Amino acid sequence: MDAVKEPPVQALQEVVYLRLKERIVNCDMLPGSVVSEDRLAIEFGTSRTPVREALLRLQRENLVDIFPRQGTFVSQISLKDIYEVFQIRLIVEPRVARAVGKNMDAAVLENFRRTFASIDLRGSSFKEWFRHDREFHSYIIEKSDNRRLVQMYSSIMDQNLRMRILAGKVPRRIADTNQEHEKIVDALLSQDEDRIEKVMSDHILASRDAALKIEGFLHN
Repeated sequence: MDAVKEPPVQALQEVVYLRLKERIVNCDMLPGSVVSEDRLAIEFGTSRTPVREALLRLQRENLVDIFPRQGTFVSQISLKDIYEVFQIRLIVEPRVARAVGKNMDAAVLENFRRTFASIDLRGSSFKEWFRHDREFHSYIIEKSDNRRLVQMYSSIMDQNLRMRILAGKVPRRIADTNQEHEKIVDALLSQDEDRIEKVMSDHILASRDAALKIEGFLHN
């Protein structure tokens, strides 16, 4: 009987990387949480090497901080982080939405509208709602047909999702966001470029203001 071969280190590293990234981005691992290489190696049934390589990738994406002789921690969210991420979104998304409005699939937009109008926040999980939220914004960016922009935006949204999930605890923010999404859909369907740019800008500014109410971020 042939011995069962272990997956290559690179494949293990990819598994560890993807699962850890999901936990961090979804705030299952909160900012400032300790990340133990030993515990993760035991959890994933691997040596520390794939874990270490995965953490180095996450460090490059600003999702973990590695301090020699101190340890590894999930990156904190600072006031500066919030302003920088939303500044990028405010520069990019309204202009992209304005430019691609005529390329939108009306059926897809109507489906997004129905989704946001019908979500029962009492019966839906935060993760489910934020998945729809990200799909909506990503759909708009993808319509730019700009691969580099899509890649950059994905990285920004990984950072932004942590802020949005924590900001979702601000009273009424998710309900308000649903209404803002419906206004964006209406504007896109109207193909009124000025209206599209304005409602998208208003939405991003409202999201930024909610994120700034997060308790416990670092003031730097």
